Amino acid sequence: DTYLLLNNCVVNIMENAKPGQAVEFHGLQGAAHLNGKRGHLVRFLRDQQRWVVSCDDDDGDDYNVVNVKPANLKLAGPKKEHFVHPLTGQIMIPKTTSTPVSDASIVREGIAELHSAVLSAFHHQRKGGVVVSCGDKYMLAIEFDGPHGNGGVYGEMVFADKSASAQAVVRDRGCLRATELGRNFLAGETVQYIDTTNEVDFFSLLSKYESQAWGGLIDVKSGLRLHIVKIAR
Repeated sequence: DTYLLLNNCVVNIMENAKPGQAVEFHGLQGAAHLNGKRGHLVRFLRDQQRWVVSCDDDDGDDYNVVNVKPANLKLAGPKKEHFVHPLTGQIMIPKTTSTPVSDASIVREGIAELHSAVLSAFHHQRKGGVVVSCGDKYMLAIEFDGPHGNGGVYGEMVFADKSASAQAVVRDRGCLRATELGRNFLAGETVQYIDTTNEVDFFSLLSKYESQAWGGLIDVKSGLRLHIVKIAR
């Protein structure tokens, strides 16, 4: 049967799909109004054998999430007009997301200097956050929530490392620098920007902070994985 063969092919493709990928609805009967429209994959429900999909809203004012069989989805290319967050459906405009960060930054080299600069940003500001970047591809951002222990700080952290998923977010949002995702994460906050040119120092700092972090939900504003972090002095 050609129809079943086609469906089997679609199912196999969709089983290899990943959260965040753009899809198009087709062959729906109970929700036929969605046929031909687009959405983004959120997660796969193995017990129900369905994808949770956030529906793109043409007006950008609202969103809804539906559970759909893989056979009623097909992968679609990314929209050029806007990026729809895969978890919340929030519309992210590339023009806004890809604007270079022009705020003044301080340059530090060495993990000790970088760590000291992060703590100094908290003790100086007592609110807001910090973005540490290395080149165009890598950054970590911390939103300060309060003091931790003797001279430390706790808060929430996102980062763009070398993983394919993080770099895909940087590309999909049209960022000129990963730092822009840190700015999105800390939108509305006072931000201290710190730059380093040494990848070894940057990833040593990130590894230090990751060892003191836990979590894994998706942050709405940056599109990156969110971690709770307690940073000791």
